[in-house]
Amino acid sequence: MVSSKKMIMKPVLLDFNGTLFSDTCFHMEAWSEIYRELHENTNEVPDSSFFCGPRNDDIIHAIAPDMPRAEREQCSVHKEALYRSICRKNPDKLHLTKGAEELLQYMKEHDCPYILASASIQANIDFYFETFHLERWLNKETCVYDDGTYDNKGEMHLEAARRLGADISECIVVEDSLNAIKYARNNKAGMIVAIGSENTHSNLIQAGADHCINDFTEFDYEWLRNRNPI
Repeated sequence: MVSSKKMIMKPVLLDFNGTLFSDTCFHMEAWSEIYRELHENTNEVPDSSFFCGPRNDDIIHAIAPDMPRAEREQCSVHKEALYRSICRKNPDKLHLTKGAEELLQYMKEHDCPYILASASIQANIDFYFETFHLERWLNKETCVYDDGTYDNKGEMHLEAARRLGADISECIVVEDSLNAIKYARNNKAGMIVAIGSENTHSNLIQAGADHCINDFTEFDYEWLRNRNPI
């Protein structure tokens, strides 16, 4: 006998940079240029992990502690303009992560609540919607992004869950950075799916991820199903 109970899908909080879009190399190139502009007498640049996860303001404050906040904001805008320029110079790499479109379409067709929770600024969000036609799956007006009101990615996760009408403990968080995963774990997210190359998986698990994938072709759609139907 088929049950009349409705299967509820788990809410999903999706990161963008390094997750839906593999752009770490573009960000690193832009940050390297910014770092050299601020440190003219050095050719050394911090490891990419230094730039992955924190908000722009925190990164700029770390590499230029004496820079006033207003100048940090200008520096952030400059960095993101560099980043978008670099993206446009690499059209062959301007595509969503393998399997991402299929996952987004599946969630849309199966009424799975999902939302973008990105540390990007609005100009980049606009760029992503224009470049990848994200309006096919996402409502830009409800996306959570760095508008200056969040102290860290953990607060963005909590706000994204709130906008979906869910508790973070019910949500699947999909992230790539160690810092964001740690925030999700500290917030007691229901499930954390980390994306990254094979050699990063042990560190991602140690940070708090429940599952690791190389791309979205490895995302198990069964994770979306709530085992407590109503």
